[in-house]
Amino acid sequence: MKNQSILIALFLLSTVLFSCGKEEYGEPFATFVDVYFDADNTALRDNTGVFIAAKYNGHPIDWNVALKKMRVLAGEGKFEFYDTRNGKTVAEKLINVQPGKAETYMLFQPTIDAPVVFVDPEQNNTEEPAPDGHIKVKIANYAKDLIPFENLDLKVSISYFDADFNTIVEEIATIPNVKNTIDVAGYQLMSDGLPDPMPEYGYNYVFEFVDSNTGQPLLNHGGEKYSNMAFSPDGINPLPVKKVFTLYLVSNKAWGEAPAFIKKGDDFYEIATKVLFSN
Repeated sequence: MKNQSILIALFLLSTVLFSCGKEEYGEPFATFVDVYFDADNTALRDNTGVFIAAKYNGHPIDWNVALKKMRVLAGEGKFEFYDTRNGKTVAEKLINVQPGKAETYMLFQPTIDAPVVFVDPEQNNTEEPAPDGHIKVKIANYAKDLIPFENLDLKVSISYFDADFNTIVEEIATIPNVKNTIDVAGYQLMSDGLPDPMPEYGYNYVFEFVDSNTGQPLLNHGGEKYSNMAFSPDGINPLPVKKVFTLYLVSNKAWGEAPAFIKKGDDFYEIATKVLFSN
């Protein structure tokens, strides 16, 4: 009888242990998902350093800013981005990250004093392609510190070398009343200005900056009309087959004094054109 009681007790114990083991093995494993945050168009990530980092659900997370990737748990999470120089949060977003979706979220901060915002990286995709022989350009002016005009017109020219290495510059359009933020700017359709045959050594678009109210151009330190090499579509990878471009202007501190730059205070600057989206 005693042996029988021992056997019953052992059976009950093994049943309990087996049940516990089943419950443990039945719990789902954690699913990790890659999610991408593109900070290339933030002033906190510039040529002199990377001053932006991230937290996930309140804790610092490894984020390769160059590769743009984070690895997180599937499900809803809070992503915070902060300035590493002072710890201040500059942007945050709740995202329900799901397996099988390689989502990319784009951060945008045109100048160091501007807020960091999220922009839709697919927004150019819904725009109709430019007709043959044309391009579409949307542009915003974030270089107001260098352009003292209440209203700005952009004179657009194309520049290239001909077969004899002569520089050809031809005006192709004017973009009137340039807006100060991307969200209110609109697309401008214009001729692409390209000759036939195509320039063998590439080409660039050049901007000049004109006061809408007076017609006076922006002058450089040397007293001449200021212009910049704005962008070169054939240098963009992948090649923008729809020829639709979203651009923005920013101030860049120059390497030193030169007549072609713009003087502000004791320093010299140039107006840079950056490509936010191209299709």
